[in-house]
Amino acid sequence: MKHDSDSTLMISLGRNGRASYPDRPWEEIEPVLRRMWEFDGRLRAWHDVRATVLAAWRAGEDAAPQRRRSMEHRAA
Repeated sequence: MKHDSDSTLMISLGRNGRASYPDRPWEEIEPVLRRMWEFDGRLRAWHDVRATVLAAWRAGEDAAPQRRRSMEHRAA
């Protein structure tokens, strides 16, 4: 059960990180996401979850330009 909740948290962290910082590269945001993850000492080590968080981050790359265009359209 704990593994399932960790997976959900990893995916959410990656997706929400991308949504919050759509124009920032992973290399700049990873330390922020890592600190957020490590804040709860009960979770698995960052090096064990990094690849999953990064995959969720990258999955949002395709959606980020579309969201920006949508926001620009609303502002016009």
